[in-house]
Amino acid sequence: MAAGIQAQDKEITYPYSFEMKGNPLVRHISATDPDVNVWDGVVWMYCSQDHQKQPGDEGTYDRLDGYHAFSSKDLVNWTDHGEVIQSRNVGWGKEGWMWAPGAARKDGKYYLYYPHRDKDGTWRVGVAIGDAPAGPFKDIGHPIEGITGIDPKILIDDDGQAYIYNNSAIIAKLKTNMIELAEAPRKIDYAPKNIKEDKLQQFCEASYMHKKDGKYYYSYANWKNKDSQGFYAMGDSPYGPFEWKGAFAPRPAGAQFHQSVIEFKGQWYVFYHINTPYEKKKTMNWNGERRIACFDRLFYNEDGTIKMVAYTTNWIPGQTK
Repeated sequence: MAAGIQAQDKEITYPYSFEMKGNPLVRHISATDPDVNVWDGVVWMYCSQDHQKQPGDEGTYDRLDGYHAFSSKDLVNWTDHGEVIQSRNVGWGKEGWMWAPGAARKDGKYYLYYPHRDKDGTWRVGVAIGDAPAGPFKDIGHPIEGITGIDPKILIDDDGQAYIYNNSAIIAKLKTNMIELAEAPRKIDYAPKNIKEDKLQQFCEASYMHKKDGKYYYSYANWKNKDSQGFYAMGDSPYGPFEWKGAFAPRPAGAQFHQSVIEFKGQWYVFYHINTPYEKKKTMNWNGERRIACFDRLFYNEDGTIKMVAYTTNWIPGQTK
């Protein structure tokens, strides 16, 4: 077991084991923007981390850095495997600026995709590769050519073809090497014109795709909406066309919605984050955001549409209510 200093709260020895005791799931560190996959019966969650604001920062999220890998076989007992890659390991980019990640597995290799600012300040998509889901991960040495922006998400379809989704609402096939585009990115037609022009319902961020019963569910977040922030559309192809269905998730407590969706042991779940309450941050002398991962059950109607998510604080997996 390797010891490491976790600058956010305290000294922690990794791997670090903990139980879910109701939301938030993660309590020992900041764990934001969860990207979640199920591989060989194990749930793997990758999160970025908020760190405290410092004088001279450009904005609120300059200090996001240091992705952690978490795993669980039952959604109750979890392991934080520690930091798997950090901005100091990415020679082409700036310090910090490691925002919401996306992960994938193909042909025995594990891929971590991350939006990161290059040295000119442009948002690029980096890739790191590992031989195990807990890493270590090594950056390939350059960002993916032909794509910019934040919030990469990877869908590997049933035929093995991989697609990358990204802001602002774009999609492209990946080559079999998983580190190059196989085509120029295309815009996603996710909603009718009136929705795309509505400031409270249009796409803002968190481009995401999951698949259920042969249907493709394209979802995104609108952080400007103070009530409902998660929206989605359904289609028959990774590219669409999509039929916009509306909201499926309220605004999380103190934070913007950023989703990941999985099926595990016959139940669907949505992962997201909330913010650490102000009073707790005050007692910690914490300056800035300190978002933390949560998850709740996701339910569907008979026609395949998604029911509105109900956020919980005391529900624990295994409970029927």
